[in-house]
Amino acid sequence: MKVVLAQASVMPLQERALHTYFKYLEKGSVVVFGEYVFDLFFTALRDTSKEVIAQLYGQKVELIQKLAKDYELKIVTPLIAVEKNKIYKQIAIIDSKSSDFYTQQFLIDYAHWDEKSFFDNPKTKQDFKNVKTPYIFEQNGMKIGVMFGFEAHFDILWLKLKNENVDIVLVPSANAFESAWRWEALLSMRALCNGCMVVRVNRTGRVKTQNGELEFYGESFIANPDGEVIEKMNKKDGFACFEIEAYDIQKLAKEWGFREFKEETPKSIKKPKRAPKNTSKNHN
Repeated sequence: MKVVLAQASVMPLQERALHTYFKYLEKGSVVVFGEYVFDLFFTALRDTSKEVIAQLYGQKVELIQKLAKDYELKIVTPLIAVEKNKIYKQIAIIDSKSSDFYTQQFLIDYAHWDEKSFFDNPKTKQDFKNVKTPYIFEQNGMKIGVMFGFEAHFDILWLKLKNENVDIVLVPSANAFESAWRWEALLSMRALCNGCMVVRVNRTGRVKTQNGELEFYGESFIANPDGEVIEKMNKKDGFACFEIEAYDIQKLAKEWGFREFKEETPKSIKKPKRAPKNTSKNHN
């Protein structure tokens, strides 16, 4: 299965412009974007009416649905949604047949970056009664889960994904400051302990806030179940395409033993004849 790390600052909302990006991608790929790539940053949304946000949300979903159908892709991207006059942070999981949405459960609430007080997402406590299992879908014989970058700090979400025997976790993010090394350490550890691949896609570019300016640095990466970063992008916009096989994930996970497997290997999982090749490409 091809997974595409779509590292970008702001994506155009014109269909013709987006075709320029998507025409390079292989059919059947899972394409992952970072946070606030199709939306304004939340500090800018404060000056935008909910009616306008709702209208744009509908247009974005329709556009992404069309692109997913035209290019036979599964597109995973955060979007800002409006329902019943309330604003939510969600991850859209869209292909030619379905459109599903995962609502963020834990939101950042620092004084300089307070999403929790702006969005209307349900306020979640850190217990098994309140916390829901993140959205999971299946592709090419693998279970794939999604969560927001900030949510990666919460053990309970990883435990829930581990209980579901998830093979890959997609983590769209919008990280700034000098935090690159912390994210590599955090998500490499999560990959090792959960016996899974972690695909973190971080946005690029700059946004202005009341406290100054934020610069998102990209450096999207993939960590494998050995706790090793096996693919890493630079700070520029571009696509990185990487092939992931279920056999390779489970082989490493079984060596460490932190994840339980049934004795029989699922029929859909076959040992590849040769090691998968890194097919990274950047289209700037």
